[in-house]
Amino acid sequence: MLYFDYAATTPMSTNALNIYTEVAANYFGNPSSLHDIGGEAKQVLEQSRKKIAECLQTDASCITFTSGGTESNLLAIDTLLRASKPMPKKHLITTEMEHSSIYHYMKSLNQKEDIEVTFLRGNGEGVIDINTLKKAIKPNTCIVSIQHVNGETGIMQPVAEIGQLLQEKNIYFHSDAVQSFGKINMKLDQLPVDCMTFSSHKIYGPKGVGALYINSHVPTTPHPVTTNHESGMRPGTVNVPGIAAFAAAVTEVIEKLSSNYSHLTNIKNLFIRRLAEENIPLEPLEFNHQCPSIVGCTNNYIQGDYVMLEYNRFGVGISTGSACTLGHHEIPRSISVLRPNDGKRFVRFSFSHLTTEEDIHQLIDISKQIFQRIKEGQAIHG
Repeated sequence: MLYFDYAATTPMSTNALNIYTEVAANYFGNPSSLHDIGGEAKQVLEQSRKKIAECLQTDASCITFTSGGTESNLLAIDTLLRASKPMPKKHLITTEMEHSSIYHYMKSLNQKEDIEVTFLRGNGEGVIDINTLKKAIKPNTCIVSIQHVNGETGIMQPVAEIGQLLQEKNIYFHSDAVQSFGKINMKLDQLPVDCMTFSSHKIYGPKGVGALYINSHVPTTPHPVTTNHESGMRPGTVNVPGIAAFAAAVTEVIEKLSSNYSHLTNIKNLFIRRLAEENIPLEPLEFNHQCPSIVGCTNNYIQGDYVMLEYNRFGVGISTGSACTLGHHEIPRSISVLRPNDGKRFVRFSFSHLTTEEDIHQLIDISKQIFQRIKEGQAIHG
């Protein structure tokens, strides 16, 4: 099967899988246990934390391990809310294009009497304009959460510029970097963010593992659920084998970040060029600020989920948006903001350093067959 859904998840790298197996077999102790077996697991845990911190150019004490991107996002907002100074009503700012974990959590917070949330839409390019953000800030604004790269369109937000503004105004800034980590160069010692979210299975590590960066200047208080895990930040026994494999995957992608970015750019350009050459009726959503790993497309024929099923019929894996919202029949919010009338006809192709030029040529050949079937009315029920 041809796979073009790397934004949903990635296969574990051989090295990460080998590390997982080795640690699971030989360092199975609970790192919170006081005996030597627990101590050995604790040592692996802290070595992994240090390795990831070094790749991000930050201190190991700033890294908290979680079960994935969703937990990291929720933990970030909760941590920053507890760190914010007391006030009658706290004001938060986010966007309508956020991952569902942030968007729906912010919606629930907006129902509380002591919290107000503003949702920004972005400009015609899907980017949050600095002046728009400035106008949205109120005297009681305490947190802003804006993703780094959108998982459906690949649109990148100017997190450095946003962070600089918020730093000047003493407002906490969280950014969901699940889709950008390992693809775009980021150095946390130079980036003005207070919290940043990462996920293992997006960068060839195991599922069920993630990390949250919390800047050392953020005053942290223990999780409301009494726990001794991760310095009291979260409940639940730490997944040491998964974290060790995560650290191995991080090291691999960071070492090859520059070459992988160039490869992704070439793959994306080849795909878009071949679509045009073969007159395939998929319109790529191209913008000035995009991560090359993701290409969202619309068409003028049928709904995106039917297009996806046709590709699946031909042994090709693509998606109609974030895997976290599939099954709910939702039009991707990031598409609704940009193309209100095209959301139902949206499909996403996402690439990897594993994607070859031959893969793209095969994808184009299959796309020609699919849209010929669609034109002739043979698709879906044919």
